[in-house]
Order: sequence, then C-alpha cells, then structure tokens
Amino acid sequence: MRTKIFFMGVVSLFFLKNSFAQDNAQEVLTNLRNKFNTINDLSAELTQSVNSNINLKGKIFYKKENQLRFEFKNILIVSDGETSWSYNQKDNKVVISDYESEGNEILSIHKIIFEYPESCDISTFESEGQRVLKLIPNDDTFSFNSIQLFIDSDNLITKALIDDPATGKIEIILSKYQLNKNLPDSFFQFSPPEGSQVIDLR
Repeated sequence: MRTKIFFMGVVSLFFLKNSFAQDNAQEVLTNLRNKFNTINDLSAELTQSVNSNINLKGKIFYKKENQLRFEFKNILIVSDGETSWSYNQKDNKVVISDYESEGNEILSIHKIIFEYPESCDISTFESEGQRVLKLIPNDDTFSFNSIQLFIDSDNLITKALIDDPATGKIEIILSKYQLNKNLPDSFFQFSPPEGSQVIDLR
C-alpha cells in the first residue's frame, strides 16, 4: 500500500511540475507579447552565426506589422510586409520575392511571437541569467525543429537559437536596442539601382 501511495505521489508531482512549467512558459510568452505591443518600431545590432561560425554582422530595423530592413556588409534585405528585396551590392544583383514565401516567413518577428507559439509546444527555463522560451512545432509544416528565445528583464529578445534541419544551428544575437524612433515607411522600400541584375521570383 505504501509503495502504491508513493508511486501515486511521484506521478502527481510529475504532472504538477509539468503544469507549472506550462503556466510559467505562458506567463513568459504573455510578458513578451505585452512588451512587443508597446513597440511600433525598433532597431538593433545583429550578429548571426551558423554552426558556430559568424557569417553576418549588421543592423536590423523593424516596423509594425512586418516591415523589415537588414543591413549587412554588401547585403541589404528590405521588406514592406508584402514584397521583399535582397540586394547583393558586390554582385549588383537584386532578388525580389513575396514576403509570404517560405524563405521569408522565418524573418517575421510578429509570426515568431504571436503565431508560431499557437502551433508549438512551449516551455521555459533559465540560461545565462535570462528566461528562455522554447518552441517545438506540433507538426512538420514548419521549416525548423525548434526555436529558443532568450529574453532579458525588459522582455526584449537578446538571442534566438534556431535548429534548422537544412542549415544547421543558427544563432542570432541582438543588442543595443532603440525603440519607437518613428522610422518612416520609405525606409522599408527599395528600388533596384540602375544597371543592376533583377531576378523577380513573384
């Protein structure tokens, strides 16, 4: 009888612990969403590594809902939420695509915070003195195996770890945030330079 009671106690504790973990993850997500709702636009310095090798350093600019601008050495990526332009300055080549195409969706800050979690199992833990929100898709419709979002005390994302089966381990570090600087819509438009090679995939 004592063995049975002990076993039932362990089982109850396991489910109780999982319940607390889910509640804590939902609280972290809610705080992140609430912070994001106060931000109309932002900029930050960005460093991206693939399989521990730094391949991109530059700046990210964002404006609601899905206007994005990435500035890297010789590479400029701009999106107005409908169309995306990727300009390779060295090759003087521009690739134009629909924002909703599969390759661009992972760039959507709004989707990562508001849409992806609804189709993922979410959990949270502490690492490097920050809360980490982990998203694991419920099905195979996503292009990633998991995303880990490192969130600081201001509820800003400082790092994202993406497990991408095609690319590998992607790490994105964000720092030196500037919030609500009234970035103009024109900053998220792009006209291919005269003489550039244009590849339109729309």
